[in-house]
Amino acid sequence: MAGASYGRVAGWVVSAAVLAACVLALRGRASAVEAGGGLPGALPFAVAVGVNALANGVVVAAWRGILAAAGAPLSPRAAAWVWSVSQLTRYMLGAAQVAGRAVAGRRYGLPAWAGGVTAVVEIGWSGAITAGLALATAPWWLGGAADLGWLPAAAAAPAAILAVGLARPDVLVDAVGRVLKRLGRRGAGGVRLGRGAAAGITGLYLLNSALRVGAFLVLFDAVGGSVARDGLRAAGALAVGQLIGWLAVFAPGGLGPREGATALAVAPAIGAGPALLLVAATRLAELLAEALFALMARVRHACVPNPGH
Repeated sequence: MAGASYGRVAGWVVSAAVLAACVLALRGRASAVEAGGGLPGALPFAVAVGVNALANGVVVAAWRGILAAAGAPLSPRAAAWVWSVSQLTRYMLGAAQVAGRAVAGRRYGLPAWAGGVTAVVEIGWSGAITAGLALATAPWWLGGAADLGWLPAAAAAPAAILAVGLARPDVLVDAVGRVLKRLGRRGAGGVRLGRGAAAGITGLYLLNSALRVGAFLVLFDAVGGSVARDGLRAAGALAVGQLIGWLAVFAPGGLGPREGATALAVAPAIGAGPALLLVAATRLAELLAEALFALMARVRHACVPNPGH
């Protein structure tokens, strides 16, 4: 009984800390938007929030596909709740969603290793697609961001890994299995991921990227940018910022480095002031979308008995 009570108290403390970190992040982005002159339009901002929330659902579907390949299936409702609540922890500590997913998933029978490892796989998979986007658009954004000239070389490796994974997913699965076996995890050899499943999961991550780029372009247009003329630069700038944010593991949620890199790459098209407003509004929209998605997942989770099954 005492152990259970301590566990509940610890859970409340962690939840309060995550909530406080999210509130601080929201306040910081809201202040940046206000300093930049306010939202670039209520309708474009609402569209950006809605599209990012939809993208979160796509990522959850992709994560469930990875879990299934790892032999640790999870119901849609439980997966949405575990993913959303763990995702918010990264605003408390960089990359905390990995441990958060391992802990949150235990309640629904998800082995800790499966929650943590699949979170890392998710980051790597979606990161590889983002790297590919940054490489493909480099001719448009690189000329105005000389300080980021090293990034295409850094993006080449994850993009190449993605290509190998699509052509020979068994090679990557075997590598993951060997790592898990070294960690003493039984069942690692049971991981199965064929080309069809790998292509399907990749398609979901591509859709996620397309939705987020679309939301970014809506705000880009709202701050005065020309999608017809500079859309590729803007899309590349978003990808560059996301990559920098993932590399800056010391920064909770990539806050700061990600916005700085995106603003640097997109500023030649719209100017420094609009660029700063754009990145602040984009992050605010993403934060609100994550909070909205978590709230919806919680409501669905609470309304369904035995949501883990």
